[in-house]
Amino acid sequence: MRGAARGAATAVALGLLATGCGATGGSSAGGRDTITIGITDDPGNVSPLSSLSKITSLMSRFSYDNLVNVGPDGNIVSGVAEKWTSDTLSATFTLRRDVTCADGKPLTASAVAAQYNYIVDPKNTSPLYGLSVAPGTVATADDAANTLTLRTPEATPFLLRGATGLPLVCPSGLAAPDSLTHATNGTGPYRLTEVATGDHFTYTKRPDYVWGPNGAGSAELPERLVFKVVSNESTRANLVLGKQLDIAQVGGADRIRLTAAGLKAQIQRDPLGMLLLNEAPEHVTADPAVRWALIAALDLKQLGAVATGGKGEAPTRVATTMLPPCQADAVGANTPPHAPARAAEALRGAGWKKSGGYWTKDGRQLSIVLPHSTTGGSQLLSAIELAIEQWKSFGVKVTRKPLTNGTTGEVLASGQWDVSWTPITLAQPDQLIPFFSGPAGPDGLNFGSIDNPEYKRLVGLAMTKPDIAGCDDWTAAEAELIKRVDVVTFVDSLSPYFSTPGTTFVIDGAGIDPMSMRLNRK
Repeated sequence: MRGAARGAATAVALGLLATGCGATGGSSAGGRDTITIGITDDPGNVSPLSSLSKITSLMSRFSYDNLVNVGPDGNIVSGVAEKWTSDTLSATFTLRRDVTCADGKPLTASAVAAQYNYIVDPKNTSPLYGLSVAPGTVATADDAANTLTLRTPEATPFLLRGATGLPLVCPSGLAAPDSLTHATNGTGPYRLTEVATGDHFTYTKRPDYVWGPNGAGSAELPERLVFKVVSNESTRANLVLGKQLDIAQVGGADRIRLTAAGLKAQIQRDPLGMLLLNEAPEHVTADPAVRWALIAALDLKQLGAVATGGKGEAPTRVATTMLPPCQADAVGANTPPHAPARAAEALRGAGWKKSGGYWTKDGRQLSIVLPHSTTGGSQLLSAIELAIEQWKSFGVKVTRKPLTNGTTGEVLASGQWDVSWTPITLAQPDQLIPFFSGPAGPDGLNFGSIDNPEYKRLVGLAMTKPDIAGCDDWTAAEAELIKRVDVVTFVDSLSPYFSTPGTTFVIDGAGIDPMSMRLNRK
């Protein structure tokens, strides 16, 4: 990744904040053929090529297909590709011949290869490079056989599984990437037909769609979907009760009202309490003793309870959402305990002294810049305020830097921060690599300038083993990130998506499953 634009685009991936796809509401839930879904914020950019925001990812699933998909049991099932073979160095996909873009043109194997090669090309500074597309991937196509082959220069254990996370853009969209900022151009079951900035996005069904997971079609899907922007959680709850929203993510005290009204909910689990630490040389957090002390000064359990209204769960993996390929606990035993006295001892051992209520060293006060989300609701903001108070009580000066979906990438890529409350949400452990090794922002995703030799060594071992065969090494690698306090993850949100009677859907690891949407209004 090169340039500030890349940094800004990718870190919206960190606007990821698990709360980002919260439901909201607005106008009437639209009649017998429309489902209205809430989102907490306008994503600003709906292009799957340049935005990794949680909200963009939620919406993109309805317009863009994948080569293959992950089924409810975690196994790979068909998508645009009907057959495939793979190992750690290559994967070959045979595409269905009936797949068409929203403009009616067929999707060819060479069109998909062109997207892979576009992402790999450094001049395009794609945020998907290293996440959905392995470094150095070379894509070739045989349109006569309708096959796509991916080859990587180094072993890539999740090469096949990674194909489940790349939204396929049609050729005319790839030729004009800026056209996708407020429009869609894919092969998915819906296309974006109306944008009212800051208010709503309307998607209209494609009746010819028959190439979904395991050959699913659009016949039973609602004719239209409206994503409606409302930021206030209580308002969302009121709109669901008033049937002005069909689906809304509502937590905290408001979920009690919805449950009492007999409304049912699907639960999504996402990272929420996650602290990234900046280890660039000019930052106080470059010192591992300072990093450990800053975290040990916090009551992480209390912060997690406040952030989730007591409804969260302790994470077991770094940044991994539902259905992780590797499930052993890498976090619990390796997280610094709440131990302010030991934290003070660690600082004194590193040459800091406490004077006037604050820690100082060589005439420098121990102070940190804390970027954090402003779109996660009142509970998250209360938890952030509590963390600041705990640090201040311990003797640390904290400067807040509020973030939005539009500024998260720019701020993190700038490196002008010390500890950031910005959760990452990923699907598989190899996607963590660019966040915790390699170039820092703005040239890469390693925003904290992490250089953890043991993490890299263990990743090297894991990379030689196919899929879940390397899980022991992946688990040990994530444990090293926690032990060294390169990152701390302490609570996952369990977010209920409530729905009105007659509206049904399924939540999977990526949010709402588009093919599960059903509407039965009476």
